[in-house]
Amino acid sequence: MNLSRLVFLIIFFIASGLHCQTKQDLQSQKKQIKNEIRKIEIKLSESLKQKDLIISNAEDINYKINLQQNLINNINTQLNLILSEIEYNEDELSDLKNRELSLKKDLSKMLLVGYKKKSSLNKIMYIFSSSSFLQAYKRIQYFKQYANFQNKTISKIINTSSEITNVIIKLDSQKFNKEILIDENELIKKNLSKEFKNLNNLISQANKNQKKYASEIKKKQKLSKEIDKQIQKLITQALANSKKQKDGFALTEEAKLISKNFNANKGKLPAPVSRGNVILGFGKQPHPIVKTTIIQSNGVRIRTSSDIQARSIFDGIVYSIIVSKNNTHTILIQHGNFFTVYKNLSEIFVSKGDKLSTKDPIGKIATDPLNGQTVLSFSIFNNGVPQNPKLWIYKM
Repeated sequence: MNLSRLVFLIIFFIASGLHCQTKQDLQSQKKQIKNEIRKIEIKLSESLKQKDLIISNAEDINYKINLQQNLINNINTQLNLILSEIEYNEDELSDLKNRELSLKKDLSKMLLVGYKKKSSLNKIMYIFSSSSFLQAYKRIQYFKQYANFQNKTISKIINTSSEITNVIIKLDSQKFNKEILIDENELIKKNLSKEFKNLNNLISQANKNQKKYASEIKKKQKLSKEIDKQIQKLITQALANSKKQKDGFALTEEAKLISKNFNANKGKLPAPVSRGNVILGFGKQPHPIVKTTIIQSNGVRIRTSSDIQARSIFDGIVYSIIVSKNNTHTILIQHGNFFTVYKNLSEIFVSKGDKLSTKDPIGKIATDPLNGQTVLSFSIFNNGVPQNPKLWIYKM
C-alpha cells in the first residue's frame, strides 16, 4: 500500500467515525421532528373543527410546514452522507477487484512454473546437482518458500474475494437506504403542497374577519409591550446606577470576564431550549398570518414541546424576575454588560441573585390552554440595546 493511499484511508476512517456520530445525531433529530409533527397532527385533527381557532390553526399548520422542511433538510443531509459512503465503497470495490485480478495473475504464473517442474524426480535431481551442501540446502529452502508463497497468494485471493463480497453487501444496503430516503422525501414534498393549500385557506378565512383577529393579536402585543417596558426600565436602572463609570456597568473582574467571553462567543452560544423552531423573528414585521398587523419584536419567539425547559445560554447571575398579569414569569439574567431575557415561563427554578452556568435549567415554558402552543420569547440586550438573537445563537 503506497503512502498516499494510507493517508487517504486514515482520513476516511477518521471521517467515518465523525459521520457515524453525525448519522446517529441526524437519525435522533429526525425521530424528534417526526414525533413533533405527530403531536401537531393530533392537535389539528381536533382544533380544525373549531371555527374560532382559525389563527391558532394557521399558526399550527405553519409550524408543521417548518417542521416538514426541517425534516427534508435532515433527510438531504443523510442522503449526502450515504452518497459519500457509496462513492468511497465503489472506489474500494474497484481497488479490491484490481488486487484480486493481480493476485490471480501471479497465481497463474506460479501454477505454470509449478507445472513445468512438477516432477518430484526433477526436484530431487535439481537438489542433488548442487555443487555444495550449502547450495543444496538453499535449493530445498527455495522450494519450501515457493510453496509457502503460493499458499499465501491463494489465501490472499480468498480474503480479497471475501472483502469484495462484504463491500458489495454494504453497497447494496446503502443504495437501498438511499432509495428509501428519496421516496420519503418525495412523500413529504407532496404533503407540503397540501399543507400550503390548507394554510392559504385558513389565511383567506382570517382575512374575511381581519378586524376581529387583528384585535386579538393587539391584545397579546399590549401585554408583551408592558413586560418589554419593565425589562427596559430594569436595564436602564442598572445603567443609571453605574453612570459614574465611563465604560458602562461597574463590573467586578469576574463579571468583566463573563461579559468579554459572552461577546467572544457571538454566533456560538447555545439555544435557550434544547429543541424548538423560531416562529417569529427579530424586529418590526407583519404578523405571519394576519399580514395587516405589524409586530415589533425585541427578540425571537421559539415554539417547542411542553416537556422542554428554558435554559441559560451562558454563565451569569439572575438579575430580576417579573410576574406578568397572566401569571407567567420573565427572567432576566446578567452576563456582564449583556442581559438575556426569557419570557412566558409558567414555573421557575431559580431565584434573584443565583449564579448560573451555561445550559442550567431556569424554568418551565407555559403552554397556552386555548391553543396548546408552548412558546418561549427570548431576547438579548447589550448595554440596553436589543440584539438579533440569530446573530448570537449557533444555527438559530
